[in-house]
Order: sequence, then C-alpha cells, then structure tokens
Amino acid sequence: MNNEKLKKLSSLCFYVVIMVYTGLCIYLYYNQLCYPVTGKFEADTPAHVSMAVDDHFYYSATAFVYLLFNLFPFSKILIATFLALATSGAVVLTVRLLEKLTKIQGICINQGIVYAVSLALNFVMGFYIKRFNVQHYIGYQNANMWHNSTYTVMRFVALWCLIIYLDIYEDIYKNKTYSVRKLIYFSLVLALSVAVKPSFLTVFAPVMAIELLYDWLVRKEKFVKVFCFGITVIPSLIIMALQSVVLFGEDTGNGYIISPFTALSQRGDHPKVTLILSVLFPLIVFVTHLKEAVKNRIYAGSLLVWLFGFLEVFLFTETGARGGDGNFFWGYSIALFIVFVESIILVIKDLVSGNQASGNQVSDGNQASDAHFVAGTAIRKAIAVASLLVFAWHTISGIIYFVLLLKGNTYFI
Repeated sequence: MNNEKLKKLSSLCFYVVIMVYTGLCIYLYYNQLCYPVTGKFEADTPAHVSMAVDDHFYYSATAFVYLLFNLFPFSKILIATFLALATSGAVVLTVRLLEKLTKIQGICINQGIVYAVSLALNFVMGFYIKRFNVQHYIGYQNANMWHNSTYTVMRFVALWCLIIYLDIYEDIYKNKTYSVRKLIYFSLVLALSVAVKPSFLTVFAPVMAIELLYDWLVRKEKFVKVFCFGITVIPSLIIMALQSVVLFGEDTGNGYIISPFTALSQRGDHPKVTLILSVLFPLIVFVTHLKEAVKNRIYAGSLLVWLFGFLEVFLFTETGARGGDGNFFWGYSIALFIVFVESIILVIKDLVSGNQASGNQVSDGNQASDAHFVAGTAIRKAIAVASLLVFAWHTISGIIYFVLLLKGNTYFI
C-alpha cells in the first residue's frame, strides 16, 4: 500500500473515530442536562444553562446559545450536540495545531501519528495513582474535562486562536510581512474566547506581551509590527473588564485575594503530590530538554503559558459565594493542554531526528566518536520511549475517567 492510500485510510479511520466520539459526547451531555431530574451524570452544565435561561445571567457568550436553543422543545439535544461538536471539534483543531507546529519547527511526522496523538491529547489527565488521590478528577489539575460547558467551548475557540496566532507568527518571521486582515481575524477570535470564558487570555496575554517586547527590544523588529500585533488584545481586555464587573461588582459579595497554595490545597488527598502527577509528562520532557527551553521559542512560550497558569492558581483564590469553586483552575487547565501539546512534539522529534541522524551519519573512521554517537542516540531514544509511556498513562487515565462518566457517575468520582 503506497503512502497516499495509507494517508487516506488513516484519515478515514480518524473521522470514523471522531463520529463515534461525537455520538458518545452527545449521549453524555444530554444525560448531564437531565441531571436535575434523574440525579445521574452530575455536571456543571445544567447550572450554566439554568443561569442563562432562568436567572438571565449573561456572563458567558454561551448563555445566548442556550437562550436560542431553549426556544425549541428539544433544546436539551440541541445543547448536547453543540457541546459535543465543540468537544470533537477540539480534536480536529488539535490536528491542525500539531501540523502547524511541526511545520514551523521543521519536523516531519506521519499523518496517522498526528491523528493518534491529537486524539490522545484530548484525553490526557493527571497521572492517576489511587494511593495519592482516590478521585480521578478532583484533586488533580487536568487539561481535559467533560463536565463544564464554558471550558469545553472556550478550549475549542482557544485552539482556533492559537492556529491563527502561529499563522501570523509565520508571516512575520518567515515571510517578513503581516496581514491586517489576519490581525483583525485573530483579535475577533481571541475576543470570542474571552466572551466564552476569560481563562485563556489570562495565561496567554502575558506570554504574548513578553514575546512582542522581545521582538521589539532584542530582535529589533519594527515598532509598527509589534504595535499592530499588540493592540489586537484590546477588545478582549474590554470584554474581560466588563465580565469582572458582573462577577466581582460591589453588590455581588464576590472577590479574590492573594493566598498562596489555598486553591491548590482545597481538594485532593495529597495536593502537592497530585500537582506533580498532573504535569508529570511535561515535567520529564522539560528536565530532559533544558536546551530546547532556551533555544526553541515555541517550546519556551508553552512553558511560560504553563508558568503563568500555575502562578494564577497558586497565588489567587476567590472569596464570597464563589470561594470554593476553584475558578482560577480554568486558566491552568488550558495552559496544561498547551504544554502537553508542545512536549509530545519534542518527544516525537527525538524519535524522528534519531532515525534521520542514524541514517545520515557518516563514519569518520574514529571508533570512539562513532560509539559516542550511537550511545547518545540510544539514550535519547530510551528517554523518548520512557516519556511516551508516561504520556500513555496520562491518556489512559483520561479514557478511564471518560468511561466512568458515560456510566452515569458524577464528575467527582
């Protein structure tokens, strides 16, 4: 079978899996919406719909979608389908994101592997060990979840936004140009992500600011380029300011304070251990790729996104009625997703470059030199394989949790 046929076959298999996954998500979300009646499939989603339809609380743009669907007698199935499409759509966008990232970094990966990794990335959760935390979800910090509708939609839009951002990145640094149309497009999609949930902006905007300042002060990029790119966040900041008034206005009784480790220690049997287990795979990749963290701008950016997400949830906690909700976790969750994406790319790069290097290596007649090269390649591959095994358990942990949800369990399980 030639490469073209294999590519078509892998695409067919991928989209069949996506269709099945979408169907399972429709089933899950529909039952979650029925939770107030059935008492099964507990989730945040029914409360989100009720806040929009019954309480007329329009903090998130998803509220207007729920209001629209509520006009129909089969509103629950419409909402469930909408959320399922956002969930499976995130997998498709992950494929595009991986393709964009590998292209920029000059890595050639088989399309079938891209599909498989994209599916895995949309299931990764904390490295589950029952000894340290009985519950699969609560107590860990997770990149994926199926109980919160605003995060589900926000993640889809955030991935869309990252793809546009990387497209502009290519224009500026490879093609030495930029498109005003793309900048406007990026600004609108970023604003949409904030309108759904501001969590992505809180971890992404600081890194974007750092990168733009670096471009201007160190790379000596033209100020007009940096300025035009920078002002794209203004609509998002305005929307977030309005949301803050709704959430933390004087008459709400809600607020937030700086209280280190409070949010992280609210849930979980061993919060310090589960904090490490939640990010175990990216942590291993970081320790074994310290040079990449300095030389690879995209990888460094993903680490900074993770850092700002961690600082957000480590330092801040809410007060008032929202005090126990852990809402500063959402930014850390999308940050985890981003760092998992770039970390798995580096591991795959090690495996691919190792094969290419061994195939292109020409002996110089020095046996010690040749032996050193072979040993270095073997060690790099061994570390990559070990890292993949850790990544696999992150993925299996998420699949097990998803299956438990499909059985009607609460997301607290």
